[in-house]
Order: sequence, then structure tokens, then C-alpha cells
Amino acid sequence: MSTQPFDSLSKQLYDHLIPEDLGRVEISLEVPGESLFIDVVVTPNPNPTGNPLSLGLLGRAIQRRCILETYRNAPTHEATNICMLKRTWYFQELRRRAKRAKRALTKSEEPQLWIVTPTASENYLEEFYAKPKQGWPPGVYGLAPGLQTGIIVIHHLPVEPETLWFRLLGRGRVQANAAQEVLALPQDDPLRDGALQLLSSWKIVERIHPDLEQTNREFNMALSQAYLEWEKEVERRGELRGRQEGELRGRQEGELRGRQEGELLGERRGELLGKQQGRQEAKQEVALNMLRSGMNVEQIAQFTGLSLQQIQQLQSESNN
Repeated sequence: MSTQPFDSLSKQLYDHLIPEDLGRVEISLEVPGESLFIDVVVTPNPNPTGNPLSLGLLGRAIQRRCILETYRNAPTHEATNICMLKRTWYFQELRRRAKRAKRALTKSEEPQLWIVTPTASENYLEEFYAKPKQGWPPGVYGLAPGLQTGIIVIHHLPVEPETLWFRLLGRGRVQANAAQEVLALPQDDPLRDGALQLLSSWKIVERIHPDLEQTNREFNMALSQAYLEWEKEVERRGELRGRQEGELRGRQEGELRGRQEGELLGERRGELLGKQQGRQEAKQEVALNMLRSGMNVEQIAQFTGLSLQQIQQLQSESNN
């Protein structure tokens, strides 16, 4: 399991995008005795209430139980073989569970391995006999059917809405363009807010760790814009809640002071309370993102202005 911020953020992306009504997401599943961790396991909900195809290619990939191993750089041959080892262990673990339940593991329950990489050389694809997967878009390759392994080469994918969430995990211009597409999503798109939050996390990581790999100029600009838009959205939601609370309190006091005076008082209190609450919630969400990215409490306090006690409380609540 890598400790690089990209790995943490890519796992969060899957966790944010895949709702519980579509499937259960497990992150960093340990392979006992091997000092290995499976990045992400997705177990489909047998009775989904949503449409997995709303996630495009990602939704299609998780329609059966699968492992997602995502790389910032093209994986080596050794890394690819380790991915297959993880899949073999997980397959055997599922067989053991089925045996304890006194039943056989069905073919549809066997896990699919998806190796997600920004690029892949022709030599790499040839050595693993990876061929374009029939019925899937360009950039999706399959190995021998018995291996139940596919390779998604992000930079080979067509630029279309269905591939957006994988392209967001690419590099360079591909990733920058995908980030701009996220920013262009309608305000009421249910996936937009979570994606903005994750892009904001990336921006925070870069600001705190300037020694990390630098993203290109276009992507950095998109990160900055995403951070500002997400912060404004959090403040707007907090302000709305605060205004509603303030107006309610004002109406209650208005019964004693007079209805008109009470409504005016409620509006003023609501506006003030909303702005304060919105800023506080924005800081708390930033702090939670930083905690998920593995940053220490002192760094988070320095960046957000929250106290160590407040951050420790957020950490405790997020672990429960």
C-alpha cells in the first residue's frame, strides 16, 4: 500500500462517487501474511436502487464484485503480478467464506481485477497479452478470460462524459481537462460537490507539501478554482442553515416584541449567524479532508486556524 497523497485521494474518489445503494466500498483491505493491501474492493448491492451507469465507465466496471488498483505512474511488470496475487488471495478468501456457509462460490461472485493506469506502453500490453476488451470503449483492455483481469489505460480513453471519473485520475493535460469538466457540471449535479471537495483536498496537499510532484499549470488552475467554488458552496449551505435558524428564533421572539420587529431581527441574526456558521463548516470540511489525506494535526491546525482540540474531536467523530 502506497502512502503517496495520490493513492489516498484516488481511494476517496471511489468512496465518494460510489453510493451505498450501488455497492459497498472497502479501502486498504489487508492480505494477511504478505504485507500487502488491496487498494479498493467494491461489492455490488444485490438490490440497487440507483443506476450504476450514471457513473459512466466506472459504474459499468463495478457492476460485479471487483478490485480497483490505481496507479499514478504506469505499473511495472512486478507491480502487475502483485496485483494478480492480491486478486488470487481475495478469490480464495471468498471461496473459504462460501465454504463456511456451506455453499459454492458462483462464477458471478468471483472478483474482477481492474488495473487503472494513466499510460501503458505497447510492449507492456503485449507481454501481458492485453487486448482491447470487446464491447468496451477504447482504452479498456482484457487479459486471458480465466485471469478475470482488465487494464484501464486512462490516456487511451475517449474524451466523453462516460469516462470523466477515470480521466480525473490521469496526468497532465488529460487530468486538467477532466478537472475543467467537473467545474462545468451543473450546480445541481449530485456528483459535482463531492468531486470539488476532493479536488480541493488535492490543492491543500500541494500547499502543505511543496516538495511533492508539481502538477501542470492547467490542472493547478483548475484545483484553485475548485477550491474556491467548494469553499463558497460550503459557506452558502452554512449561511442558509444559519439564516433559517436565526429567522425561527426571531419569529419566536417576535411574538413578544411584535411580528414585524421579530422578522427583521430574525433576518439580521440569520445573516450574521449564517456567515459565521458557513465559514466554520468550511474549515471543518477542509480539516476532515486533510485528516483523510494522512496529514498530522499540527499541520491542519496551522492551515485552517482550528484548535488542536477541535481537530482531534473531528478525528474522533470521523472514526466512529
